[in-house]
Amino acid sequence: MGERADENHDGAFGDDCREEVRVILGLPDDEGFAIFWERLRAECLKVRRGIETSPNGFRLAPFDMSLTQRITWLQRNVIKPIERLETALEPENTAHFAHWEDYGQHAHLDPSTLLAELSALKDRAAKLEKWLSGEVEGKNSGKIAHTNEIRFYVVHVCLWDLKKSFPDSRITRGQWDRDLGQTVGIIPDYDRRVFHETTGQHEQLDSQIQEALKSL
Repeated sequence: MGERADENHDGAFGDDCREEVRVILGLPDDEGFAIFWERLRAECLKVRRGIETSPNGFRLAPFDMSLTQRITWLQRNVIKPIERLETALEPENTAHFAHWEDYGQHAHLDPSTLLAELSALKDRAAKLEKWLSGEVEGKNSGKIAHTNEIRFYVVHVCLWDLKKSFPDSRITRGQWDRDLGQTVGIIPDYDRRVFHETTGQHEQLDSQIQEALKSL
């Protein structure tokens, strides 16, 4: 998937990208395009930030990990340890934290603040675990990757925002180029340019474009 990079989205979707997209789509640089661009830019920057801060297969991500691996990690490293620590902090275990030469100075333990913070962290991990578990159900159980979900979502956003802003525009999948081994045309070029700016990677996206067109 390429090398990881400690990048943020500063500079992404700048003036150069804006002009390239406008030229690809053959649109005038008017108020209509400005509104379209700002909506597209805002949504894709949110996706880019999501890529930069969560496990997925794009090079901008901190690392990649399957959904089942993430569930196991949360259970093993967060949820179960917190549950053990919560038990250890029960009132009947207070004596474990005292030494006789303290002469009773540390005989009382008030872990209420710590327990509240641990509870909040466990709840957050448990909610994410439930979310991830819901995503691995079905025929591809345990094999679904967020990378594919992100890939389709970016293409969908590109086409949906274009259709919403310019309802009379002709949106097609393009023509197959045998020499290049991919489709070519305005829509493929547009999707690929925005996708690269969002994910940091160049991809053909032929199947994603075909699928997204069905939802328009």
